[in-house]
Amino acid sequence: MSSEEIPKHTYTLKYFIIFIVMCIIISNTIILFSDSHNRHFISLLILNITAITASILGIVTICRYGIRGVHGVSYMFLTLGIISWFFADFIVLYNYQILDIKDLELVSITDLLWFVGYGFLALHLFVVIGSLHIKIKSTVFIGIFITTAFFIGYNVVNLLYYDSYIENDFFVLIVTLAYPVLDFILIIPSSIILITLRKDYQHNFPWFLSSLSLLINAIADDGYVNDFVMGNSDTLWFWELFYITDFILMSAAFLWYNKFHITKTIVKET
Repeated sequence: MSSEEIPKHTYTLKYFIIFIVMCIIISNTIILFSDSHNRHFISLLILNITAITASILGIVTICRYGIRGVHGVSYMFLTLGIISWFFADFIVLYNYQILDIKDLELVSITDLLWFVGYGFLALHLFVVIGSLHIKIKSTVFIGIFITTAFFIGYNVVNLLYYDSYIENDFFVLIVTLAYPVLDFILIIPSSIILITLRKDYQHNFPWFLSSLSLLINAIADDGYVNDFVMGNSDTLWFWELFYITDFILMSAAFLWYNKFHITKTIVKET
């Protein structure tokens, strides 16, 4: 196929992917090359910037498209989940920089906000799966399930092994173990969506991006929780690189959906 025969949409998608990758590289490079004493603060700051950007773009999407049809409902859940996580991340940044609380509390309001976010994001994934009428081979599903179960099980065992700081607090233990369980709920549907859309990701590109972002987040979350439990507070910033990537991918999903789906819908209706 000659360059003249390649659809303009393909070129646009190619450049957009390059733009996403460059944003991820620049954001994470700033953190990696920052002063070691300020690295955690800078990572939290960039994390909140990307989180509020994704939240604003999600709100814009809802305002423009409304809560109608599968797309409207799915992006409403996605936006609510992102906003909930943003509030949790903002509290962490505020405590760290303003209140000078360097160590996270074992259980706090941030856990509730993260759990609420998990609920909305899981609903987003389930709505997407339902709309795609996915027919996945049983062998593929079993493979995803076993791999994910092994990964989550390994992390649960680690958490139980390094639970010396919570051995006398059953409630804290339950909250801590809830994270890998919730990650399991995100990894399964997001993996199914990515496998299903891999041959037609251009048509459902925003859903592909949002599913990829949630998969990255869920995997990184287990690493973060393990380091937190083991007391490796100096390395928590590393996992925040993945959370930043997660929010950048979500922002990109909203940008693409606004540009090439909502705008075309509005033009047709007028």
